[in-house]
Amino acid sequence: MRSVAQRQHLASGQDSDVFIRSDGLLVKRTRTGRDLRREAEMMSYLSGHGIPVPRVHEATADELVMQYVPGPRMSEEIGRRPWLAGPLGRELAGLHRRLDAVQAPCFLTGDGDLLHLDLHPGNVVLGPEGPVVLDWACATRGDRRLDVALSWVSLAVARLTTARRLTRWSFLRSFMANVDPRAREAIPEAARIRLERHDRDPRERAALEKLMAVNRP
Repeated sequence: MRSVAQRQHLASGQDSDVFIRSDGLLVKRTRTGRDLRREAEMMSYLSGHGIPVPRVHEATADELVMQYVPGPRMSEEIGRRPWLAGPLGRELAGLHRRLDAVQAPCFLTGDGDLLHLDLHPGNVVLGPEGPVVLDWACATRGDRRLDVALSWVSLAVARLTTARRLTRWSFLRSFMANVDPRAREAIPEAARIRLERHDRDPRERAALEKLMAVNRP
């Protein structure tokens, strides 16, 4: 299936481009040859278990067609309305608690519980009916505490202006107060995973290496 409706480019990620079609549906197209059918299967599974994700319409190896959810990303809302940092931190924690209750599907290899592995404010849309979680490309099995720690690390090392740094820590304090406190033990491993996943600029690399050292048991 190659989508033929007229498209408007919306964004580009590490390995894919995202378009909106003239019929209002969203199209994710891989640039690296990654098979998008697995991500579609993951999203359909999650939808059936009450996790808020975009509804899948159809998928092939190179294209995933899904529902377009209007609304700002959680990261954008934190920037525009910093006084909501605390409530939004609790909201992200609530999404993690919902994932705690979902058994990992049998088509995911490995052991452990369901992990998103990239559940940060930039991957949450604040839609008309509530928050919706995007980008399930990295979903796997493992320790849920690691998933929480990865959310913390992704924002803790983000490059922000001085004013937004205060907002960041307000968000993160609220987030960590509403998740399993043992997630802090997984911060060194989360920093290692983030460091190895993509190329990082020198400042972020230094921040991640510091987290690995300071929080090492």
